[in-house]
Formats: sequence, C-alpha cells, structure tokens
Amino acid sequence: MNMRWIIGLFFVGCITVQQVWAETALGLPVEGVQTIVLRNEVGKNQIRFVSSAPLEEIHGTASGISGALKLDPANLEGLTGKIEVQVASMETGIEKRDEHLHSADWLDEKQFPVIGFEIAGLKDVSVEAGEDRAVIKGLAMGTFSLHGVAKEMEIPFEATYLLASEQTKKRALGDFFVVKGEFEIALKDFDIAGARGLVGNRVGKKIDLKTNFFGSTIRGEM
Repeated sequence: MNMRWIIGLFFVGCITVQQVWAETALGLPVEGVQTIVLRNEVGKNQIRFVSSAPLEEIHGTASGISGALKLDPANLEGLTGKIEVQVASMETGIEKRDEHLHSADWLDEKQFPVIGFEIAGLKDVSVEAGEDRAVIKGLAMGTFSLHGVAKEMEIPFEATYLLASEQTKKRALGDFFVVKGEFEIALKDFDIAGARGLVGNRVGKKIDLKTNFFGSTIRGEM
C-alpha cells in the first residue's frame, strides 16, 4: 500500500475527528449549563417573513413565539432546544388575507397550530469574546416542522451572549442571549399548495424569513 496514501488517510481521519468532537468555548466567565428562556421582557421576539411573486409582494410578522435552549459554555456545539411559533400570531396587515393564511388551503392553523424548530446542535461555530459579551456565529442543525411536515435544516445565525449587569437587570434577571437568523423555505417542501393558481403568481414559491429572538438565563437543566 502506498505510504503517501496511508499518511493522507491519517490526516483526513484526524480532521474528521476534530470536526466531530469540536468543543468551542464561550470565552466568558460563565460556569455550568445555562438554560435560556425566550422572554419579551428582554426584547421583542418576532419573525418577519416576505413572499415575493410577480403580481404581489407580501410582508408579515409572527409574534407568538416561545422556546428554551440549553447552552454549555464549554461546548457551544452541544447547544440544544426548541423554538415554537403560533400560526395564529402570523399577520400580514390585511385581516382577510390573514384569514386565508390561517385557513386549510394554506397553513391550516386549526390542524397544525404550531411551527417548530428543534435544535440538535451547532456546527461551524466561531466566537468573538469581549469583556462582557461574546458574539457567536454558526449553523443551527435541527428539525423544522411546518404544516405537519418535518424537515432537517441547517440555519445560519448570529447570537450575542451578554453578561448580566445593573443595566440588564432593569429588563430581566440573568444573562441575556440574543439570536438573529435569516433563511428561506420552499412551500412545496412542506406540502403547502395554497389556493389554485396563486403560488408563483401572487404568492412566492419560497418565503424569506428573518428571526429575532431574545432570552435570558436560568441556571440548571431544562
């Protein structure tokens, strides 16, 4: 067997092991597993969505958001948790259009009232830590559930972990955790056909989403 080929396999194996066992530290004086609960006292939890089609562009928001995350400051890749959005909270600024959005032709809010993202871990993590905060970037890996369909997804995000201070205590107790993300979903991937002839004309085949999540820590397990 060619020695150069063997050496090449060895290095590839080392890189793979490093990727699987990567444990990126937060870089702040935080000890023990932290449970982060989304709270509007910290900031307004909201998702903005945009549908772009040849005949119409629709902008909307969702505000009925809840969730909790479990973060190990010694191993950010091990972050887990779940975020849920109430379909009934989705609005586009026109009441009649919102009724259609929630109806059986579209998101079917009565049968599928919740949109969820269950996070299994993080990858491609980078951290820039300062004196009182750390900025984390990477991909959140997990299962996105919509309209009765579950799909594995990797969602890019940027999060800021802010240590508690006299200033933050005016809003809520605990360290703050703020997450922003942008991604898109295809309606066909979640079996959303809509009213006949609308998708691709008045409703985009893909929907762009921007997320803003705000939470604070509670020590202990979820």
